[in-house]
Amino acid sequence: MILFKYLSRHSLSEWIDILYSYKNNAVGWGRKKSYFKAQAYAKKHELKILCLEDGFIRSLGLGKEGYTPLSIVVDETGIYFDVNQTSDLEKLILLNESTQQNERAQQLIQRITQLGVTKYNQRFDIVDASKFRNHKQHVLVVDQTFGDQSIKYANATEATFRQMLQQALNNHPDAIIWVKTHPDVLARKAKAHFSKEDLTHPNIKLLTENYNPIELLQKMNDVYVVSSQLGVEALLCNKKVHCFGVPWYAGWGLTNDKYAPIEIVSERRNVKRSLEHLFACAYFEYAKYVNPFTNKRCDAEDLVGLLEPNIAMQKYIPTHISAYGFSRWKKGFISDFLNFPRTQINFYSFLKPNKDSVVIAWGKKAHQLKQKGYNKVITVEDGFIRSIGLGAKLIRPHSLVFDDVGIYYDATRPSRLENLLQNREELTLEELQRARALQQMLVDLNITKYNVGLKKVLIKPNGYDKVILVVGQVEDDMSIQLGGIGIKTNLSLLQTVREKNPNSFIIYKPHPDVHAGLRVGKIAENIVLEYANNIELESSILQCFDICDELHTITSLSGFEALLRGIQVYCYGLPFYAGWGLTNDYYKSDRRTRKVNLECLVFVTLIEYAVYNIPIEKKTGIPLITPEFLIRYLQQKISTEHKSSKHFWREFLSAVISFKNR
Repeated sequence: MILFKYLSRHSLSEWIDILYSYKNNAVGWGRKKSYFKAQAYAKKHELKILCLEDGFIRSLGLGKEGYTPLSIVVDETGIYFDVNQTSDLEKLILLNESTQQNERAQQLIQRITQLGVTKYNQRFDIVDASKFRNHKQHVLVVDQTFGDQSIKYANATEATFRQMLQQALNNHPDAIIWVKTHPDVLARKAKAHFSKEDLTHPNIKLLTENYNPIELLQKMNDVYVVSSQLGVEALLCNKKVHCFGVPWYAGWGLTNDKYAPIEIVSERRNVKRSLEHLFACAYFEYAKYVNPFTNKRCDAEDLVGLLEPNIAMQKYIPTHISAYGFSRWKKGFISDFLNFPRTQINFYSFLKPNKDSVVIAWGKKAHQLKQKGYNKVITVEDGFIRSIGLGAKLIRPHSLVFDDVGIYYDATRPSRLENLLQNREELTLEELQRARALQQMLVDLNITKYNVGLKKVLIKPNGYDKVILVVGQVEDDMSIQLGGIGIKTNLSLLQTVREKNPNSFIIYKPHPDVHAGLRVGKIAENIVLEYANNIELESSILQCFDICDELHTITSLSGFEALLRGIQVYCYGLPFYAGWGLTNDYYKSDRRTRKVNLECLVFVTLIEYAVYNIPIEKKTGIPLITPEFLIRYLQQKISTEHKSSKHFWREFLSAVISFKNR
């Protein structure tokens, strides 16, 4: 495989293995110089020519801002935007339609249009709905960057854009004609086709806002394009598309090609095709995708899943973030979690008195800011699948929550999590299935918040009415101070549980940080044994789950983890998972009036509320991952550490035996 110079400016390390599978090829990009050099080289040395281009779901940020392509197309015949010759994509479209692939396409189209997934998935401006409300018709005319290869190779010119604009005015005399510029033009990385003089008609309005293309297209009636990819996205949104060049999606009976030089492909594109078929050919068969964390091929659905939490978080977090009171250690991982395009974080030890600006702060500090009158505080805290090891030992979290309402452990006021659980619509079938699969994954792979403790098998004691696990907590922790109602100490909890269950076998498991002497809440062993039958210090919480019938807690996350494993949970405070009909509660919340099933609790808590990130040396361009990916990452890490530990002790014992035998 021969790569030419232009390709060295693309970050294609993830794609090398894929490209090497194409043997005896010279490789060039699009219709740039590298392609023509590769073409000449291939002809001279009797090699095949391979053409690469960005895929249709490319990245989080713009390519011109250095974001690596997560999708490329690899074409052995031509390239999809060059109408002068056939391409692998055109050949795929000419094949018979597949019912199975069309159904798959229909599902992903629905997901893409719901999430707003597009070619570049950076932060967008919020669409001002009032602009598009009070008028009969809205028509979008799509500009492109000056010199865009796809214009020339779609048999169009600079003049085509002015012709298109005039035709839109003629066809829709009473409509507002919105002219959309390219993201590269908005970022001042490229030049537009339309000048101010072209846009003087009173019906024309220039869109200078950087709106999400999908959200914008959904506001339109008709869409006019030369060769822009927005044309196919408009089709996905069920809009009428008028083509003035010949893009890859024209000529198949889906677009109005009356104004396009369509005769150039009329002999090749001589059949009608469904939108689902075009989508399946382009997005499933033609484009290739890579997971930047594994450097392995993935499906379009996998990439959309990876983009989903990043798209959602960019809508939630402001462009300019003031971060208050973070230690040097926390600054590092906070920056990792929020490393989005066009997002700036400024860390402060002391805040200026502007109490209306958005501020993010950790736990207690956020609470203090609210007490001082700051109105827009986002509280940051550890998430629910945190790490392998304890936070008090400064082990980096892989999961965080960002809450602009309250915080999940504060039962004295609402939180974003509580509002989601109280007000969310019923889960869709896909969401229900995902929640069940995620729950099963956590159970099957034995993943918890901290993933600590020995895998020591415990034997269930006989002769008792039931086995109860009482979980200790850090007594000065905010979750006890703000979520505990009457009982706020580990000893009070133990005493209460014993009083209510005189004939039960009670296991007391102290919090790992407390047992390690890092936090407050330790009870002397002799006092514990006045109320508990056993203190479990070595085994993990999972081994305790295996032998217990019930778990009793004030507000510990272990109650949530027990629910996932079908264990009865008794709450003596108001943790986030209490009050929804899933737990036995000693206190009620007037705000939590809805009955929630376990799948909804799992989906909202672990997928919608918490976010996930893993430290990685190379730049991926994607800060957030899915909980499913994190679980696999942690399981692999635990497995690797276990093997390394076994290998160390095997080598150590071998060395000792060897020394003794000298």
